[in-house]
Amino acid sequence: MRKILFYLLLFKKAIYLFFYPLFTGAKWLRPIRLSMENYLIFQPAKLRAQKVEKSLLKKFTPIRFITKDNAKLYAWYIPPKDNNPVILFFHGQAESILAHQDVAKLCLDNGLGLFLLSYRGHYKSGGLPSERGIYLDAQAAIEKLNALAVFTENIILWGHSLGTTVAVETAKNYSVKALILQSPIKDIKSAAIDISKFYFKKMRMYMLRAISVHLIRGCKFIQKFDNLSKISKVECPILIMHSKADKIAPYYNSMALANENDSAELFLSKKGNHWLNEWCFDKVIDFIGKL
Repeated sequence: MRKILFYLLLFKKAIYLFFYPLFTGAKWLRPIRLSMENYLIFQPAKLRAQKVEKSLLKKFTPIRFITKDNAKLYAWYIPPKDNNPVILFFHGQAESILAHQDVAKLCLDNGLGLFLLSYRGHYKSGGLPSERGIYLDAQAAIEKLNALAVFTENIILWGHSLGTTVAVETAKNYSVKALILQSPIKDIKSAAIDISKFYFKKMRMYMLRAISVHLIRGCKFIQKFDNLSKISKVECPILIMHSKADKIAPYYNSMALANENDSAELFLSKKGNHWLNEWCFDKVIDFIGKL
């Protein structure tokens, strides 16, 4: 049933994409464009809902806080041991923090702190997501960590998929300890093309696949989520990780990003896929240990 609902949602997004160019003229249409873009880009993970694992209960502190534009946010916080760094984690599209409970276990097992942020409009957080909005969410998370006596120089940003755009934007503006990008995108347009190619090919709808890709290439999106133009401005140590088996976001995204910053370390794995995390855990711990 969930699979059927997912594909119905995909078709609905394709219809939105078809009509989007009709609203790219006058400036007064900008709010409508932004609303359509947010629907196309964000998919709070109701169709992939998971339960909190019993092994994690009472091992994290639920945190509620408010952004500068009054969005009410939710996060999980695990304090570090022995002044170890704290990972501020940004999940991807069509996910929630529940999809990354294994990251919480990794931090607990290695004495690392964790701040697992739920964006506005996602699991237990209020408001509606947008590019500007989730960047403000990250800013509020940094400020909340500072209030918890976790200072910026001891924070490691870790982003997954769409969350890598939040991580890069935040690393560009704050002097953090390090930046970790897992299965990153280059920008929102190329990511939309990759996703359309994958799902319509999977459904063997090759004509719709070609039409969708053509429409996306012609779209002038207001919101860019542009890692490729920003990563050269990041000055902290960077680890970029990608599974070669990733069919959602191709691994050459990571290669392109690594080429834009000489300090970036690139790790390509034969194991894993877009939705799994464990394939990169050993590399993450090794990277953090060398900081």
